[in-house]
Amino acid sequence: MVADRYLRFDVRRPSGGRPFLWPVRVWKVLYPTKRVLKLNLFQQAILGLARARCQDSSEMAELLGLDGELVAFIIATQLIPNGWMTTLGAVTPQGERVLEEAQDASEEVRMGYAYQDAISGNWLPRFTEELPEIEAKRIDERGYPIFLRDLDSGKEDRPFRLNHFRESALDIGALFDAFERYRTDHDHAKQRDDELPTRVRIESLSFVEDSAQPMWLWTWIFPDEAGPQPWLVADPFGLQQAASWLRKPLQEVLPRNDNVARYIANAVGETRSNDLSAEKWLRSLENQIDLTLLADYSWSRKVPLVEGYLASVLRRRALLAGQERSWQEDVTSLLIETHNLAESVLQWLLKAYPAEIRRLPHWKDQRDWKDGEAQYYLQFFNLSCLTDDVIKRLSEQRLDQVRTAAKRGSSSLKALLFAGLLGTVDQVGHPFLNLSADELRLSCLLDMADARNKKAGHSGGERIDREAAMEYADFVIEWVQIFKGWY
Repeated sequence: MVADRYLRFDVRRPSGGRPFLWPVRVWKVLYPTKRVLKLNLFQQAILGLARARCQDSSEMAELLGLDGELVAFIIATQLIPNGWMTTLGAVTPQGERVLEEAQDASEEVRMGYAYQDAISGNWLPRFTEELPEIEAKRIDERGYPIFLRDLDSGKEDRPFRLNHFRESALDIGALFDAFERYRTDHDHAKQRDDELPTRVRIESLSFVEDSAQPMWLWTWIFPDEAGPQPWLVADPFGLQQAASWLRKPLQEVLPRNDNVARYIANAVGETRSNDLSAEKWLRSLENQIDLTLLADYSWSRKVPLVEGYLASVLRRRALLAGQERSWQEDVTSLLIETHNLAESVLQWLLKAYPAEIRRLPHWKDQRDWKDGEAQYYLQFFNLSCLTDDVIKRLSEQRLDQVRTAAKRGSSSLKALLFAGLLGTVDQVGHPFLNLSADELRLSCLLDMADARNKKAGHSGGERIDREAAMEYADFVIEWVQIFKGWY
């Protein structure tokens, strides 16, 4: 009999958290990743000629169409000091190796893991290159695992374990949608924690096997003390505090699983009426929260990413408003989540109204804007919302950032906005063509982005105050609602 397998990525325990084992199917995937080459184009060309017995720098310069002094400079300051070429112009064994690496395909294939929820059948927006397995200390009389929490004290954890329920077909389109969410979540988490593991980078992939391995992810059920929901499911991978993409399928399980409902009810810690089952009591708490916080934002359910960040901003704003004395971390978190909310709307916009990347200069032709080129693009759109101030501030975005925003929907807020404006070309239904400058208030949006960059970073000494953070939150909450007719 094959032993059950358990994975634990994040060792942190949220306040009031109860351990929970979430069933997943783990797929091995192969994906190409760009290899970081040691040689640039000039170095590779010169070494290649040297290996072909052309060792005179003047002759090399003529063959390559380069200035002779440049070739001599590269040899003297780069190739010889790195040990790739001798002083006589011969290629060293080390130079042979780096030259062979450069001449091989510039991609290498790596193996990683994708996770399919065994409750909903959906892909989880998380990808990893490792499987950090943990072993149960023992199995209880009901067949459930018991884990050692602390070696010194001997304390144990007895997590609730859900059974594997659904096995869905492989939807590759949905898998890449999950990867886009993963990339966004990782980028936002990186703003809060510089020591996060490097993000998995996938452009294409293939499955190693035609079946997945059933496993369980270690997570937590914990009370949401500030709302808007009475309980949350922790992100098993630690990129976010909570995983809305696990909470929703778990809500659907509650009506048919009394044991889960009771376990969650005990985690919430509030007094439950004896007249109500655990599931109905939890549902009544949900209804109270929905009525008080989300009644005016039902449209957000059409865009889950926006809904998640909107709920977070509403929760953090309500928390600050109820405090006599605020912690700076809470103020900064509100500004960061406000910024993320605005970004999520721009990401939705680029998905609904894609920007044609071919309208931008090709990366092979130029790496960045020519003088005045970015301003010309913005002026070409001929939109009333593009004031001189907005054009000046947006034109400072690098061309490669705008390309990334147009192609992948991920970049800085200003680059996303630039790409969103590019999407107005030949798309008459685009919101930017139908909303006034007073409604869009792009200057205010850029002010918020600048405040986020200057006052919510790890290194800057300047900090946002509570009133300013709440004003930005109020503005963005209002701003995201001007698109209600398009969501």
